[in-house]
Amino acid sequence: MDEPLVPDGARSHRRRRWLMRFILASLVFLVAAEMVLRTVFGLGHPLLYQFDADCGYLPKPNQHLSRFFCANDINQFGMRSPAVQSPKPKDEFRVFFVGDSVLFGMTHVDQSKICTSILQRELPQQLHRPVEVLNASAGGWAVPNEVGYLHSRGIFHADLVVFVLNTYDLVQPFNDLIPGEVVELPTRNPPTAIGEVWSRYIKPRLFHVATADRGSSEPVVPDQKAAVASTLQWLEKARQQCKASGARLAIIYTPVVGSDFHPLPALLPLRKQLGDWAQGANVALLDLSEEDAKYPGKEVFFDIVHLNPMGQEIMARSVEQWSLLKAYAKS
Repeated sequence: MDEPLVPDGARSHRRRRWLMRFILASLVFLVAAEMVLRTVFGLGHPLLYQFDADCGYLPKPNQHLSRFFCANDINQFGMRSPAVQSPKPKDEFRVFFVGDSVLFGMTHVDQSKICTSILQRELPQQLHRPVEVLNASAGGWAVPNEVGYLHSRGIFHADLVVFVLNTYDLVQPFNDLIPGEVVELPTRNPPTAIGEVWSRYIKPRLFHVATADRGSSEPVVPDQKAAVASTLQWLEKARQQCKASGARLAIIYTPVVGSDFHPLPALLPLRKQLGDWAQGANVALLDLSEEDAKYPGKEVFFDIVHLNPMGQEIMARSVEQWSLLKAYAKS
């Protein structure tokens, strides 16, 4: 039996109705996805950066946001710290940490779980005096960027200034990336959260777009020994600035590890150059290599460089047991 003929007009009407339903369903899905990405995951509101002639770039001051359920609070000086108390309270021991993404903790580590926040909570009771811990850091900063921050802002009346360095920092030159030109250094919020997922997380992986955090991959350095010597000259400038301000400089060293999470033997000479300079300059050096090695690497590191929350806690505990800190806090 032949099927009844459907008039062309009716068939066209069905197509239009199906198309309208598809468009409406797509819009509902996109709106729902946008709302979930914004309200649940904090996408659409990334950490924003600004250009700085002295340190290259830094987080814009006075930001308070949540990304992937993790708080990120930036104070009035672009630090991942509470607001700096000014003037410095009497009898306060102030420790000023400076570093890159290892110290910053990355935006998907909650503010309460980074090393400096742990120290801020626990040091006052351990040292039996008021303590303030500052954290000036940004992903991709090299030692020249960090010293540029100190030279332009000062050391905020700190008693102790601590540089947190990983192995690659020893050979990294000034990071001259410009905010707004690199997806990881946005200067304004993206129009949509869905757009940020594409531009920040999907597109770079599909097209191998360069990232701001040069410390997460091995830098190409023709003469590593000369590169370390240049970095040590910058550290000497920081030491002289601290000395002139009545503070002491110290260094925390975190290793770069291989795919097996063990320190790379080829990089040990770089660590030795740093150690020789620190000894000659009377700069205290806390090496976390042995402490990190006590744990399976995947329990400490996100990747070959960055510390996860447990790695951040290990660094904090090592600082709390550091004889230098205890002795200097009593002086």
